[in-house]
Amino acid sequence: MPRLQPSVYREILIHLVAWLCYIGLQVVAIDKFEHRYVANLLSALAQLPAQLIFTYVTLYVLIPGYLLTQRYVQFGLLTLLALLICGMLYWEGTYYLYLVPFEPARLKTEKPWDLGWFMLCAFYLLCTSGLLIGFHMIRFGFRQQQLNQQLVIANQRIELKSLKDQINPHFLFNTLNNLYGLTSQNPQKAGEVVLRLAQLMQYMLYEGNLAQVPLPKEVSYLQNYLALERIRYGDRLHLSIQVSGATDRLFIAPLLLLPFVENAFKHGISRQLDDAWLQIQLTVSSTELVFKVENSKPELTNEAPATGIGLSNIAKRLQLIYPNRHQLRQLNGTGTYLATLTLALTSSDFRSEKTYEDQMFAG
Repeated sequence: MPRLQPSVYREILIHLVAWLCYIGLQVVAIDKFEHRYVANLLSALAQLPAQLIFTYVTLYVLIPGYLLTQRYVQFGLLTLLALLICGMLYWEGTYYLYLVPFEPARLKTEKPWDLGWFMLCAFYLLCTSGLLIGFHMIRFGFRQQQLNQQLVIANQRIELKSLKDQINPHFLFNTLNNLYGLTSQNPQKAGEVVLRLAQLMQYMLYEGNLAQVPLPKEVSYLQNYLALERIRYGDRLHLSIQVSGATDRLFIAPLLLLPFVENAFKHGISRQLDDAWLQIQLTVSSTELVFKVENSKPELTNEAPATGIGLSNIAKRLQLIYPNRHQLRQLNGTGTYLATLTLALTSSDFRSEKTYEDQMFAG
């Protein structure tokens, strides 16, 4: 015999409590200070089967089978039919299960088949059971909203992981190409390259899986990459990087800044034979972070450097991680290309190093 899930037991318990509360209120409400609680309870129990039938037929047959599938006409007609049938059962239960054994004197004035009583009982059912049905549907709506929110969050996490997985091989491919070119041109510097590459991979494998990392860690990661490129290009590359502002307590999403620099090398600097330059500015204030990457490119081409997968992925990640508080601008000029990322910062972005240590330990 299959075991019921705890959520099913909890749902059954909620329904039992709701019906007990309803019967209790019904007994007290119709008493009119006559202290006929036992008689009122027996009357309520005699009417209960019709209420249960109408409530649960509506909840578990008519609403999911017709209302939620947008079959409104069928839902209305079947609900009216169920209401009339249960209204009849309501009165018959009252007549035979309560009046006959407990108030036989009323049988002289009441009839078991009375259309007026059927209609009145149907209206009473609509009011009383309708409240319970409405309460259940409100709970159902809240649960669906929570499930939808959880689904959205889960989908965002899956998409974000997919985007990171795309960035990492892209970066590794470019770096290994750089290492290959360097080992054939200047083997004595291969040891430094391997060391910096190991530091880069360590950051990608560990910090890259965290939700946020200290900004100095991201800057250090960026500087390791630039050191590799500086070795590769030598005197052909004029490189400038400036970091200003209170960066110590700021946390950002990992692997967020490098694709801008990768893009500058891949679509601009790598296509120039000499006099290539790259200027990077990172400015942090209490309200925003501004990251600018400007690079030279051949003057004869008007191709936008943003065609690589790096910036495309970053644009998607920004939508997921910093919705409604980021701005990405790109200026493709003659001989130059400028990408500017602006992040609006909140108090939650400024935390202590202890938070980062806790994340690393938990990971």
